[in-house]
Amino acid sequence: MIAFYLSLAALGAAGAALIRELAAAQARQRAALRPVRVRADRRGSRQG
Repeated sequence: MIAFYLSLAALGAAGAALIRELAAAQARQRAALRPVRVRADRRGSRQG
C-alpha cells in the first residue's frame, strides 16, 4: 500500500514538473514576442 502512495506521489511530482516546464516555455514565447510589439508601438508613435 505504501508503494502505491509513493508511486502516486512520484506521478504527481512528475506532473507538476511537466506543468512548470510548459509554463516556462509559454513565458519564453511571450518574452520573445514582447520586443517586436514594443518596436511596432515605437514606430507608430514616431509617425504620429
